[in-house]
Amino acid sequence: MRLKGKVAVVTGAGSGMGRAISLAFVRQGAKVVVADINLEGASQTAALIEAEGGEAIAVKVDVTRKAETLQMADAALARFGRIDVLVNNAGSRCLKGFLEHTEDDWHRMIDINLTGHFFCAQAVIPSMLKTGKGKIINLASIAAHTGRPDRVAYCAAKAGVMGLTRALAMDMRGKNICVTAISPGSIATPMNEAAATSTEVAWGKETVVGRWGTADDIAHAAVFLASDESDYITGSEIAVEGGWLIGRARDGEI
Repeated sequence: MRLKGKVAVVTGAGSGMGRAISLAFVRQGAKVVVADINLEGASQTAALIEAEGGEAIAVKVDVTRKAETLQMADAALARFGRIDVLVNNAGSRCLKGFLEHTEDDWHRMIDINLTGHFFCAQAVIPSMLKTGKGKIINLASIAAHTGRPDRVAYCAAKAGVMGLTRALAMDMRGKNICVTAISPGSIATPMNEAAATSTEVAWGKETVVGRWGTADDIAHAAVFLASDESDYITGSEIAVEGGWLIGRARDGEI
């Protein structure tokens, strides 16, 4: 078991990639704090974990509120006594043209997709410093590298996640806390499938591997980055996108 004895906090774990990551972690021996703004979804994920014989607690958290992220960390410590891994997965999208973006749209995208990562990291790092080791995994996006139409604020926030990942990795130098990112491509999750345009459906088929990704594809990468196998990796990302970037470049489209 690659994560035996580790305690992981996963945000946005009430569905989609967060749920898949939580289940994958438990199957590798971890105990999981299932955190989500939707407590019902988090509780469902925790129930799935317990049905497999794993240990989990469901915690309601709005990652845009620092006090709630601190309460999340306190709940993890009260139940499990330590925090070894943080997966900053909570996120949201805004599908609007640039001039249609409102001030509230902009702040919501930055607050959920970037500031939430910052708050959650601040909440768990003190525990990691006490145990002498930690892994922080931020969910970014290939949109941070290429941009995508009708989601300026989202792309800006995800680019910020990459900057946060690199800078925080530098801040944690000498402290045995590794900070990495996963950049998903087109992943078949409830949020993505519900909002997918015909163009995005086509993008999913333009990967080198010829399909959309799955939440499990992301979970496999997260297990590796959370494990001791990745101890020499920090400030870097894994792009889990089926070769979409090189495929588009090959076709002269980016």
